[in-house]
Amino acid sequence: MSALKETKPENKEALNNIPDNINDAFQVYVQTSSRKLNNVAQQEIGRMIRWLGDKRTISGITPSEIGNYSDEFAKRTSIATVSQKVNYLKKFLLFLKLNELTALNLASHLRMKKSNVGKITKKLEETKREEINLTEAGYKDLEKQLKELNDQRPRLAEEVRNAIKDGDIRENAPLDAARENQDMVNSKIHELEGILKLATIIDESNTGDRIQIGSKVVIVNPVSENNYEYQLVEPNEANPLVGKISSVSPVGSAILGRRLGEEVLVKTPGGEQTFTINEIK
Repeated sequence: MSALKETKPENKEALNNIPDNINDAFQVYVQTSSRKLNNVAQQEIGRMIRWLGDKRTISGITPSEIGNYSDEFAKRTSIATVSQKVNYLKKFLLFLKLNELTALNLASHLRMKKSNVGKITKKLEETKREEINLTEAGYKDLEKQLKELNDQRPRLAEEVRNAIKDGDIRENAPLDAARENQDMVNSKIHELEGILKLATIIDESNTGDRIQIGSKVVIVNPVSENNYEYQLVEPNEANPLVGKISSVSPVGSAILGRRLGEEVLVKTPGGEQTFTINEIK
């Protein structure tokens, strides 16, 4: 991210009596900016102001509040847009300091922690260091999800455009909701595209004598004599409702790599249970 320069706006007359109310100061900021603020910038600054409280005095805003907002901001912002949006917020906070509305450099406390920003991207970076193995059905299911999400894009873009027409972008709750929905869908699309690009379709017919990803197994509880049939899959594909359990789940991790007839100990919320591997398909 490039460094922000503290430069005074050209329209000095409007800066003579900037109010200490943060929302009023924002209106002056919009009016005096050397370049017209775009809709995204106004929306992001307006959202931060509403989070802080639009009736707040600027002098009462603390660095810890800005730090807390950083965490909130990161949770709902995609990696593709975070850098530009942070710039918009920092420029406004620098404007407050430059015009002596606060003695604090609040902009320096708007930090995007790597642990919070772009959680989807972080997840993909982690998967690049390991294989992603999917069943053929699981791969096709992710392709279907991706298509459905891409089909939503024109409608979501139209909802954003319609919300913008509704009025003042700084007090436009429908616009906030539309943009958040759009960001979530775009982030999920990015995640699915990354998974499908890295994924390998496993050969489900080659199970061998050990349980591996893609294996279909039957385990039995020797005490209750209840049988359970599962297919072991990667976390991306897991769906317990249809019998697909993750390789990192309690049962999945216990049976992965085990052979027919072996007993495994599974730690469950109800306590430890023993199961016997009765069949590997």
